[in-house]
Order: sequence, then structure tokens, then C-alpha cells
Amino acid sequence: MIIIANDFFLCYKNNMYSILADIVVCLHFAFVFFVVFGGLIYYLWRNCPYLHLPAVFWGFWIELSGSICPLTPLENWLSELGGGATYRSSFIEEYIIQFLYPTGLDQNTKYYLAAGLVVINLIIYIHIMRKRSRKKNMSVHDRINERAQEQEKKSLF
Repeated sequence: MIIIANDFFLCYKNNMYSILADIVVCLHFAFVFFVVFGGLIYYLWRNCPYLHLPAVFWGFWIELSGSICPLTPLENWLSELGGGATYRSSFIEEYIIQFLYPTGLDQNTKYYLAAGLVVINLIIYIHIMRKRSRKKNMSVHDRINERAQEQEKKSLF
């Protein structure tokens, strides 16, 4: 009876570590997605740049310096504790890990990825700054008219 309980506990413990590893991988993927496209959240939450810009600089630094994100060793450690080899065919390891850690990624490709990160976010933030400066330069009358037009569009749908 004790042997069965110990086997169950070890199985549960390994499965728990595997689940935690998958959760960390998903959080890592979400962070990478936030780094690349998080500037778009500005349209929903105006304070987003205070979180997003440091994340962009972090991602840019990680790509250019050849360093690894601290989440990577945590993922590896949890996967190792959970017996990671048995979960090679899961959705997370098949698709998300291939996205985060592509094979054959050389330093030149990392430079292109870092440049793409900067270009995408520059486009987003230039658009935001133009939109904000246009609204600041509008007269009160123009702002009232724009707000009325927005309300009219909402009422039509």
C-alpha cells in the first residue's frame, strides 16, 4: 500500500512540475508577444507605455547581447524535474517552444529580430504620438465636433 502511495505521489509531483513548466512557457510566450505588440494596448490603457517600453528595451538587450531570459532556466529546471522528455509531443512544446527557441538561430538573425522589434514599436509609438499631438492642436470646437461624430457613429451601430 505504501509503495502505491509513493508511486502516486511521485507521478503527481512530476506531473505538477510539468504543468508548472508549461505555465512558465505560456507566460514567456505572452511576454514575448507583449514585447512585440504591447504598444497597441495603449489604445485601451493609456499607462501601458510605462510597462511596455522597459519590456521592449529588455527584449532588445536580450537579443543583441546574446543573453538568455531568466525564464528560460526556470522552464528548463521545471521541465527536468517533471521528466520533460515524456511531454515532447504536447502542444506547448511542439508549437510555442519552437516559436521561442527556433533551431539554427545565428547572431545575424538575432540582429534582424532586434531591428524588427524596434521598427514595429517605432511605427506604433509614432502613430500614437501623431494622434496625441493632433488632438492637442485641435481647438475646443473641433474636439466637440469630433466627439459628437464619434457618438453618432456609436449610435448608428
